[in-house]
Amino acid sequence: MNKPQKSPPDDPTALLDGHLYKLVGKKPVPCQLAEWMTFMKSATNRIIEQKQIGNLQVSTIFTGMDRHFGKGEKLLFETTVFGIAGDLQPCWRSSTWNQAVKQHRHLVLLLETKGIDALMAEINKATEA
Repeated sequence: MNKPQKSPPDDPTALLDGHLYKLVGKKPVPCQLAEWMTFMKSATNRIIEQKQIGNLQVSTIFTGMDRHFGKGEKLLFETTVFGIAGDLQPCWRSSTWNQAVKQHRHLVLLLETKGIDALMAEINKATEA
């Protein structure tokens, strides 16, 4: 016997319930859509660290949206490297403030000490996994 399918919610924003967060200090706490939108308006609330290294920029932000949508560890932070030839924009996602800062600083140190080739090797290694 087939189970009846759930009909989609009348309010599409209901799909975001339980997946939006704001920061209180450095800790993500659940919030509703209107509160998330207000929080995210401020760049100060979103930007964790940014570093320009030659033509590249390493940027770590708080997205406030769980990219796993409840399936596994929450992914609320993103570190992206901008400026790589060919419009490649590798992105690393993290669950906590400390993980995000650690990833950001790892990439900055990698670029500053070993250069773009080392970053590309790390990207290739990650895509093979």
